Amino acid sequence: MPRTGTFGGFVFDPEVFADYMAEQPTWNDRILASGILVQDNTIMNLIGSEGNVATLPFYVPIDAEEDPALNNDGETDNVPSEIEGSKQTCMLIQRMKAWKAQDFTKELTGADPMTHVANSVAGYYRQVRAKDLMTTVDAVLNLEGMAGHITDISATGETVTDANKIDETTLIFAQQKAIGDSADVMGLAFMHSYIYTRYKAMGLVDFNKYTIPNALNGNSELPTIGGFIPVVSDRFTVDASGVFPVYKTYMIGSGSVLTCDKTNYEDPYYADYDPETKAGIRKLYTKQGYVMHPNGFSIKQDNIAKESPTNVELGTKENWTLAFNEKNIRMGMIKSNG
Repeated sequence: MPRTGTFGGFVFDPEVFADYMAEQPTWNDRILASGILVQDNTIMNLIGSEGNVATLPFYVPIDAEEDPALNNDGETDNVPSEIEGSKQTCMLIQRMKAWKAQDFTKELTGADPMTHVANSVAGYYRQVRAKDLMTTVDAVLNLEGMAGHITDISATGETVTDANKIDETTLIFAQQKAIGDSADVMGLAFMHSYIYTRYKAMGLVDFNKYTIPNALNGNSELPTIGGFIPVVSDRFTVDASGVFPVYKTYMIGSGSVLTCDKTNYEDPYYADYDPETKAGIRKLYTKQGYVMHPNGFSIKQDNIAKESPTNVELGTKENWTLAFNEKNIRMGMIKSNG
């Protein structure tokens, strides 16, 4: 039974805290609006209460080019084609973190300790999930067979020219290169603030009104660039290791990432108190488990050293394989110098 007590001077009820955490947004609102993350609770049923790996079966699409229709001429036998299936493998990601505060230290909790701590923990894990997601996306986009999903216009020489920078057509041609005539299924552009500023300077950012059900302000303005919803972040979107910074703009479509949360932890949020050390230290222990799986790929579970993949392992392309036809992968990337 989780211990009830105090943390940072306020009464801690683990069930109330867990409910409060569940009410916090698990992702940036613009990403939610784009539909990049698709909740699939059946994955956790496949993993089970004690497992950490799930196999997700899928049907191979029926393609008229690869399996053409037969001529109905009264002589040709209509021989049935076998329906083919395949599978992809996903793995549970588990993270944990603990915080502490001395009794006399009140800065951690502020005027409203419960709200401050709950909001801080939720925001912390949003950052953790963002890092896991973008590390994974970067890894699978660099797999063999995914080269067509990357448009690299960054400089390879000693100077940067306009050809190495995005223009009015870069995004349009990059999405066409990635998935051809299905390009309109992409909906999210994850980009650096400098790239977003360049699009604004070119007059390519539109603000469209959309409705949020049950919101106090029913109409909100959502920026779009060529049909994409931009999500601006200076994390994960620039490689500054070379002579010139290389900006990475990710194009991600609806349903590209399957996700679900592990809900059977016995004590996901736990408060404790050490009355001896430094005249009293309050402690808060947290842990979260989730699947954040790029749809169309399989993780090589045998390559993962422990029971949960590290962020480094998620970002290692050798730990992934392509399961779908690459044209059905709704992801792409643009590399540019501005």
